[in-house]
Amino acid sequence: MIIVPTEKSLDWRHAPLVLCALVFINVMVFFLYQSSDTPKIVEAISSYQAQGFIEDEWPVFEDYLEEQGDELLAEYRRSYAKGQYDYIIADLLMREDFYSYLQSNVRAYMTPDRFELWVTERARLHGLVQSVSYIANGLQANKLRPASLITHQFLHGDIMHLLGNMFFLIVCGFAVEAAIGHWRFLLFYLLSGVGAGFAQAATDWTSSQPLVGASGAISGVMAMYLAVFRFKKIEFFYWFFFLVGYFRAPALLILPFYI
Repeated sequence: MIIVPTEKSLDWRHAPLVLCALVFINVMVFFLYQSSDTPKIVEAISSYQAQGFIEDEWPVFEDYLEEQGDELLAEYRRSYAKGQYDYIIADLLMREDFYSYLQSNVRAYMTPDRFELWVTERARLHGLVQSVSYIANGLQANKLRPASLITHQFLHGDIMHLLGNMFFLIVCGFAVEAAIGHWRFLLFYLLSGVGAGFAQAATDWTSSQPLVGASGAISGVMAMYLAVFRFKKIEFFYWFFFLVGYFRAPALLILPFYI
């Protein structure tokens, strides 16, 4: 089922330049920058497995999970006993705080020669993982950076995340840009994303889970769209299986579909 507002037709004499630029940047970031994420993760996991580091690090990871009171510990113990290491390796490689813990505690489990090999290669793997887009430029509450309040808005988790956000941005964005102007639209879009990101971080300042996506900024655009049209009856296009057509209803109708 699709319901979208069609009240304002696209006028290329007054083109929504900022909207087009935002969509272009989001798409290019996803396909050109984020496309390297999966190869990086695969390389890190493969190299880690090839070096056999799981046997060196497992006792330390076990202690770490126990100290953290992590509910995954029991499950990981069962997986390790069965020789099923994939999920364990993927998880421990992604935990930046575990890498710091590891550096302080792993030496007791290795010979000096093994430790020297481990230090160099493990640092490389850690750097590789930290260069993954959502870790490098996502918004993490426990190490909040001003730049990440902007950069996280242009990253997406997968293709459906991107398409869903761009769909609502296009649907409402060009009407808002036409109503308030190019620069005000850009400023409002970015500030909405910053505000949403900061609000999310404030729910748990200790969280290391990266936040990505333009949803916060687009929610701001949606709010401005509703502020512009309010209860005014506008034209909507609908497509429901074999039923296609137009109807008029208050602009607020689009809000539950966005949510």
